[in-house]
Amino acid sequence: MISRLNLIDILYSLPAIFLAFSFHEFAHAFIAYHMGDVTPKMQGRLTLDPLAHVDWIGLIMFAIFGFGWAKPVQVNSSNFRNRRWGDILVSIAGPMANIVLAFFAFFIIHILGGTFSLNNYGSINSGMAILLSILYKIVSLNIIFAFLNLIPIPPFDGYKIVKTLFFRKNIKLFWLLERYSIIILFAMIIFNIFSFIISFPYTFTYRYLDRFTAWLVGLFL
Repeated sequence: MISRLNLIDILYSLPAIFLAFSFHEFAHAFIAYHMGDVTPKMQGRLTLDPLAHVDWIGLIMFAIFGFGWAKPVQVNSSNFRNRRWGDILVSIAGPMANIVLAFFAFFIIHILGGTFSLNNYGSINSGMAILLSILYKIVSLNIIFAFLNLIPIPPFDGYKIVKTLFFRKNIKLFWLLERYSIIILFAMIIFNIFSFIISFPYTFTYRYLDRFTAWLVGLFL
């Protein structure tokens, strides 16, 4: 049974998950479209509307278990003006969009921090406490989502980047990875390997985004 504390945590996470999925998939669609492929636009994916990008089962899984998925943007790389660079740029656009979103959330946090202190924002029912909690969720989940998607195994964006760069010389390896991708994914989830892989880049990015946005806000406030 879900406790009240866990339910509150899930509710705070939902806006962050919606934003993370929407910006990630929109970025894929946006770059694909500007590289010459109209497929995402024709399928209604060239939008920040969360309903166009959310896979409801993936959303529920992410909210409850911390591992889920959005509705993938379909692209036809044969339409790209430069197929090699198109595949790479489209793949990397999603994770980069998540880092940018985390940056802006931290920026707002530090702007609010000029007036409100995290140690003094009162009860959990206060509007400012809720807003700050959601903003911190946006930061954390977007950084997690970015680095999770950069892991070079199917079906993540990192795999698509590595495959584009090295497929011709390692065809059998990529076929094996794709053939056993489900087994690999379940093994990594069961043995908590994902957390181990992204813990360092997550900590590093969180810390330095925090410091950089604090410094940036300090220039104006």
